[in-house]
Amino acid sequence: MDNHQGNILKAAENELKLEQERLQKYKEFEEKTKALGLSSYKDFQRLEQQFARRIRQISGTKENVRTKVNELIKMINDPLYPQPINVAVFVSKIVSYFEVDQPSKVTFACGHVIVFITSQVPYAMDLLIAELHRVCIYTVPKHIDYSKILKTFLRLQSAFKSKEDYYKMIGYREENGKIESTEAYLKRLACYMKLYAALVQTEAEGIQNPHGLKEGWAWLARFLNALPANVYTGVALEVFLQMARFALFRKYRSQFRKILKNISGNFLVALKAQGGKVKEPKLKQVTGNIQYYIEKNEFLQEPEGWKLQGSLLSGSMMPQLDYPDSYHHPSNHSRYCQQYSSYY
Repeated sequence: MDNHQGNILKAAENELKLEQERLQKYKEFEEKTKALGLSSYKDFQRLEQQFARRIRQISGTKENVRTKVNELIKMINDPLYPQPINVAVFVSKIVSYFEVDQPSKVTFACGHVIVFITSQVPYAMDLLIAELHRVCIYTVPKHIDYSKILKTFLRLQSAFKSKEDYYKMIGYREENGKIESTEAYLKRLACYMKLYAALVQTEAEGIQNPHGLKEGWAWLARFLNALPANVYTGVALEVFLQMARFALFRKYRSQFRKILKNISGNFLVALKAQGGKVKEPKLKQVTGNIQYYIEKNEFLQEPEGWKLQGSLLSGSMMPQLDYPDSYHHPSNHSRYCQQYSSYY
């Protein structure tokens, strides 16, 4: 990373390397998946609809999570299609489901579903995190500094001919030749961060979450060390704390309290200063919400929907996965599985 890129990109260097590795794997996976192909576009549409329907049916109960995990695993392992195609569709559909806000209990339940499924199909987790990085740079965490772009050399300006180009670079969408509003973008940013935060704090007894609290703690530290305080990072932090604060405090205790002091003494101060310079109504609301979480010790209370209805997820909750006999013998399916799991 050269000095000019370093000035523009606000992120921990290690995290940028991880992001690039994940995105490269995702690109390779996508290319090989396309090469496998489906017999027709209608087949692909039907497959997408089947996955989307199961994902929409996820709710915050033990029985529902168990049922949906079984259904989705069977679909992923269905030898009718190569497993990589099924995994790619699953990842795409569960991330796109969070383009709009979902109830917290559904989001937490989806975290459990993802952890269970990736315990059976490990490479799916890296693909899912890569997809989240692709649609929301703050899950890295990363920020692109527009003010620094204006001061860079001409060789970098080709990528940013206008402020609209910058908006598209950080994830704004363009429809009918017009860039969406900041309000619409921030709503979607919050939805993606909600899924990411729910995922990192998901703990299931007897199952290792490969992108769990350790990664969530690292995300928070890198976020505060590398990213500036503005409306985008403010929304990302607010949602992350809303969803993950309780689990992070349970694990890190005094260290988490120190992090919150850092947020109060530094990030919030800078965010309030931004509010005095920029006319962005959302800034005041976000600042107030984060300050409220900290001052009222909201991290001591489990978030609404955090606990699956009935009891916490436990070893007895582990879905009993029923596979057809063909899954236990060498087949095209198993060869695809071996081929793609080698990437991860």
